[in-house]
Amino acid sequence: MSITTAQDPAALAQQFQTLAIQWKDGTALLSSTSAMVAHPAYQAIIAMGPPVVPLLLRELERESAHWFEALKAITGEDPVPPADWGKVPAMAAAWLAWGRSRRLL
Repeated sequence: MSITTAQDPAALAQQFQTLAIQWKDGTALLSSTSAMVAHPAYQAIIAMGPPVVPLLLRELERESAHWFEALKAITGEDPVPPADWGKVPAMAAAWLAWGRSRRLL
C-alpha cells in the first residue's frame, strides 16, 4: 500500500481509517502493547508522518486506543508524566491536552 501525501487530506483520512481498522481487527485479542505497535498497519500509520497526527488525536478523543507510541514516534514528544504511564485514560488526556495546545484538535 502506498503512503498518501498531505496534498490530499481526504485520501490521507481514508487511508488512516483503513489502516486503523486493520490494526484494531488484527490486534483485538492481543494484550501485549509491543505486539500491538509492531503490527504492520500500526507501522504504516507511523510512516504516514506528521500529517496523520490530528487524525490520531481525533481517534484517541473518540476511543482510548493505544495510539501513544505512534504519537511519540511521529512527534518526538511525550506529554505523559511518568506517574501516568500505563494509565490509558490519563495518557489519553495528556495527549489530547497536548494536541489542543497546538491547535491540532
